[in-house]
Amino acid sequence: MLAAALAVLSTPVHTGLFPYAWGTTLHASRISLVFHTNVQMSSSRLSWGAHMLGFLLMCWGGTFASHALLSIPAPQLYALGPWVNYSAVHILFTVLLHYFPIPDASLTNAVLFPLDGLLRVNSVIHALSHLANPSVSPLLVASPLFHFILGAAASSGGGLLAGTLNVWTPNWHFSTPPPLRTGVWGLWSTLDIWAGGVVAATYSILTAHPAFVFLRAYIASPDSKPLSIRDARGVSAAVMIILFGLRVYAANTAPRPPVATKPSEKKVKTQ
Repeated sequence: MLAAALAVLSTPVHTGLFPYAWGTTLHASRISLVFHTNVQMSSSRLSWGAHMLGFLLMCWGGTFASHALLSIPAPQLYALGPWVNYSAVHILFTVLLHYFPIPDASLTNAVLFPLDGLLRVNSVIHALSHLANPSVSPLLVASPLFHFILGAAASSGGGLLAGTLNVWTPNWHFSTPPPLRTGVWGLWSTLDIWAGGVVAATYSILTAHPAFVFLRAYIASPDSKPLSIRDARGVSAAVMIILFGLRVYAANTAPRPPVATKPSEKKVKTQ
């Protein structure tokens, strides 16, 4: 079922009216929701240009990061389609959320974790597909570490870039990347980063990529065949969704910090 869902993400929304893939359209929709929530939480009033460009950087940070690592140009640098696709979706959601605001963004994030997992896996596998490009260095293609780094960049690049630049505030500025800030570093707060790497390695192992031949010798029998691309995509999606689900579970079951209360002040009677 997950493999079929990933296949749907590569089909156009409508061949005539909106010929853009469901994957990029849903990705734009999801990021637009998160971006609007962050703007609302920061109590900021952004110019229209800052609002749109900040949203696009949050959407495309992973694409720019992965393509920079691969030394190939990102499609946003030479094609108009991504600009139309993402801008149209963001404008639509900006209008909708103005009239129908979401009362509880945390509940939305908790409910939509399966979609988040599918979209992240779609980005990671798309980044891995570029390893077949003959212009990519053979050293990188043959490196298991690079597969992990590439998956992490594709999965978390947008959030890291947006958080580091503080694009949902009126005055953008460089700051410490969110996972490295005091009190933030942790297993679940860095999930977007390391889960992308884990899924990239999982997919490459399941499809018997040459970079992981040494590892398959330990975890698979000599006569075992690699999974098909479709099945490997489905397993990778399951891994990502499970990890995202565990984060939601951990967030909902973690003990709440005690609320600090001010000591009551005694009134001093004067005569």
